[in-house]
Amino acid sequence: MTQPSPTTPPNLPSNVQPGTRPERPRIPNFKRFLITGAVLGFIVGAAISILGDEVQGYTTTTGALYIGALGAFLGTGVAGVIGILLDRSGRDQP
Repeated sequence: MTQPSPTTPPNLPSNVQPGTRPERPRIPNFKRFLITGAVLGFIVGAAISILGDEVQGYTTTTGALYIGALGAFLGTGVAGVIGILLDRSGRDQP
């Protein structure tokens, strides 16, 4: 019994071996980047608020929530910028 010879599909580039997939650029998952940045920012902001000096007029919990929300906002922004930079570096340059 003879085995069929492997044929290369017509749309396969010449530098790719048969049986392997062509390499695709790695593109970051933006939703995961943004959620991770928000969570890390909230944790850092809340920790700074809890470990810092007490402010009159705010309880520890209220201060942690306010500063944690600010940290989440800043963390989301930083994560978005990092995601955009990684997205641009992962694409082929023309």
